Amino acid sequence: MEKSRLLYVVLFHTVFASFGEIEANLLNYLTVPVRQFFADSLLQRYGIAPYSSQFEFVYSMVASIFFIGAIFGGAIMGPCMEHFGRRATAVYLRSFLGAFSAICMLLSKWLTIIELFAIGHFIAGVIAAWKIAMFIYLAECAPDHSRGWSTSLIGSGSTLALLLMASLCLPSVFGNDQLWWLLPAFALFLSIFHLCFAAHFPESPKHLFCGDRRNKTAENCHERAKLSIKFYHGSAADVFKVMNQFEQEQQLLTSREHFRWSDFWKIPELRHSLCITLLTSWVFAFSLTNLKSQYLESMLMRYGLTQTGAMVSTMAMIAVTAPFCFLSPVLIERWGRRPLFLLVTSFSVAELALITGAQFASDQTASGGNDATAALALIGFTLGQSSANLGILHMTPILIGELIPHAARSATIQVNLLFASPLFIFIVIAYPPLIGTWGALFFMPMALISAVLLFLLYRWMPETKGLSVNTIFRRMAKLGLLNSSSEGSTTSINGDGYDDEETEALILKN
Repeated sequence: MEKSRLLYVVLFHTVFASFGEIEANLLNYLTVPVRQFFADSLLQRYGIAPYSSQFEFVYSMVASIFFIGAIFGGAIMGPCMEHFGRRATAVYLRSFLGAFSAICMLLSKWLTIIELFAIGHFIAGVIAAWKIAMFIYLAECAPDHSRGWSTSLIGSGSTLALLLMASLCLPSVFGNDQLWWLLPAFALFLSIFHLCFAAHFPESPKHLFCGDRRNKTAENCHERAKLSIKFYHGSAADVFKVMNQFEQEQQLLTSREHFRWSDFWKIPELRHSLCITLLTSWVFAFSLTNLKSQYLESMLMRYGLTQTGAMVSTMAMIAVTAPFCFLSPVLIERWGRRPLFLLVTSFSVAELALITGAQFASDQTASGGNDATAALALIGFTLGQSSANLGILHMTPILIGELIPHAARSATIQVNLLFASPLFIFIVIAYPPLIGTWGALFFMPMALISAVLLFLLYRWMPETKGLSVNTIFRRMAKLGLLNSSSEGSTTSINGDGYDDEETEALILKN
């Protein structure tokens, strides 16, 4: 019963929280009709000629404002999660912003005002960054043995939403000048539906127990946490054991009410956990995932495909790798986090190596791409799409939910966004002016850095499947960063879902 209820909750968020993916990729998937809308608006309001240098500058600025929104959203997400709660940030605020973004895009179409589209695109960047809040929210709601598949399913749903969106963006469907507004209208429906009905789901029990006690009486928070545990874990759940885990996790860092940034330096195991999450953030930043979201079609044409061939190849890659979306929630529980995330990183490194080779071969020919470079690029991009479908986008949120105690999660998210966001923004912005002169040298440093990150993750990433946060944190303290991977699966779990050390602690306490 508890599994089915949790599954329904996760599926609901997977489907109706996908409005963010639609709004984030609107400019990329509807390039032709949206550019025409931009041309009409700029000519009508400012007299800027279509497809002039001024037009291209404005278009690139509107495209870049999405990333500014993502940085802004990442900067304020942590404080919002702490002050308003996990549910309020992931559901109320994110869904409200999703509806506001969609309304701005709709009004921009109907009123032919490009500024409204830019505002909506900026908010879409905030929404994209706040998807991490949804991962953290569900990770704190799910029991330890269900934490992996529940968060992984949300990430897989995002990829499937993009697959559906790609089919709807065909010119014969909604991808034309007359009907493209139906996609933001669909996103508006999803966001309002998500806001209205997800409000009935309880707040994260861990946040009620560990976080809300600063603002409410402990007794009230304990009662609400008990109800939330029974909702997400099932009526037969041992509430005392779950709350005992929360209490142990709360005492991991400090006896003080508030977490301090200096704790990252003072507490070695917290510093080690932060380093591992930073490695996975950099894996995503140096991958081609963000670059392909803006330039995949043009990259395929650079390597020898026609425009039609590039579109068909893109749809074929998405279709061929789609089964990985369904396999990811299964593999993360069957294999564990460490093997799956190492495989994901390996696919990303292989993609970068193959694209570097394709670009190098293209640089050697006067005509640019040919059949060989196109085939090499297609193999590489297919591996990269496999990496995305298996979880390169949600590696970091999952590990933050498992390696970092509750009090430090918001700060950890901010640190990861601070060190990763400028990297992928620079890569996306630098690609158009540099690829023509640098050629393969543009991709080579990314491939080498990603290979180093893969080696470091192989050395340092622990296995966290089915373990509570306090167990994982205690293991990091015992083993240290350099030895965590070699003994990553030595802790046994008994039938109650606790490892032997936790059981002994409970016996001694009672």
